[in-house]
Amino acid sequence: MDAFPLRIELPGHPGATLRRLERDDRAIELALARVPDVPPRTMYPADLDDAGARLRAERNVAAAEAGSGIRYVIDDRGSALGTAGMGRSDVGFEVFYALLPEGRGRGLATAAVRALASWLADQGEKVLWLSTLVGNDASEAVAERCGFTRDHSGTHLDGRPLTAWRLSLRPPHASEPQADTPS
Repeated sequence: MDAFPLRIELPGHPGATLRRLERDDRAIELALARVPDVPPRTMYPADLDDAGARLRAERNVAAAEAGSGIRYVIDDRGSALGTAGMGRSDVGFEVFYALLPEGRGRGLATAAVRALASWLADQGEKVLWLSTLVGNDASEAVAERCGFTRDHSGTHLDGRPLTAWRLSLRPPHASEPQADTPS
């Protein structure tokens, strides 16, 4: 696998990119942790302070350099509107995202997930995972728009119920049956 890209353009969103979250990007970390519905629906801690935000950003840089995962700032013409990323697990990669209220409803989470899925497919990855905490309807809608299917239910490490979603990134082989298309 190639090194994670530092920047990814978001198709359909001129001026919007994913740019690698760097050590000095703690402001977006703090802002997301302070949005009332983000900590209960994501892994952002509600009690995040400046030191914790700095540590999260430093860990992101280290993970990206080690090839185990990466988080990006969802940037629209210089405005940080959220984060999205992917992390390596035993079963492939898992994708995740969180948006500030001013970034919602614009298709940015969907575009980010699609861009990450496309890059992973180009790297030869076969499956992408996404987990949603039960009750996070907006995140489930992103999963569905991106073509994920519900795979199984489970419990997060902290005890919250979640749904795991799966997306096949490999195209079917020529020898596999294809759906009939109208002529």
